[in-house]
Amino acid sequence: MEIKKYIITLVVSFLLSNQVTNYNVTLYGVPMANVEISFKDTDYNNLNVVTLNFETKTTTMMTQIFEVDNKYETIIKKNNFDIISFKKITYQPNVTNQIKTILENENVIYEGTNIIIPKQHFNIFSLLYYLSNTSFEDIESIVDLEREGLHYKCIINKKRIKDFYEIELEFRLLPEQNQTPVFENSDIFTWALFRDGARNKVTIDPSLNQIQKCIFSLGFSNLEAEIKKPLNN
Repeated sequence: MEIKKYIITLVVSFLLSNQVTNYNVTLYGVPMANVEISFKDTDYNNLNVVTLNFETKTTTMMTQIFEVDNKYETIIKKNNFDIISFKKITYQPNVTNQIKTILENENVIYEGTNIIIPKQHFNIFSLLYYLSNTSFEDIESIVDLEREGLHYKCIINKKRIKDFYEIELEFRLLPEQNQTPVFENSDIFTWALFRDGARNKVTIDPSLNQIQKCIFSLGFSNLEAEIKKPLNN
């Protein structure tokens, strides 16, 4: 009996520490891509960390027109959200990026460069995790954010709508003369989020610590990512 309890405890702990969510991405209601997001508690260099994985692939129809196959991995400290590792492999027509960081004297540096990810900075992936795993009252109104060598102030406007949080994000590029991007041309996901005039809105279910919907707007274009509903039996 004790062995059974131990096994059940291990299984439950594994399920609770591995959250995988899938989303449909649409433009004007047309399916464009599928996104899988996973969060996993683990250890890294004797630290308690969370590994965040984001994968984006275009639908079969869109692959014939503009294929996108992107994978991003961010590892953050669980106690303060600091980034300690970042990797990405992204493919789209005419742009293929591969990035990874190395750890040198407690500095997180993009490999092959002298560009450091500062402490107390989010990237877009750790920011989404922070928003979905922080109480409404504790979410800051302004945070620092780093995007592959560029630095931003992220303005966070939050409000409650029934049982959900609705959060609007505005990214303001800092006018630092020494900012150098790791790549001149980034993948379409990263580029679209940070374009001038872009409006980004995230809806979160706090009871599940889960993003329900994201809307990325520029002008009259709305790119929406919405959680996939389970199929009815």
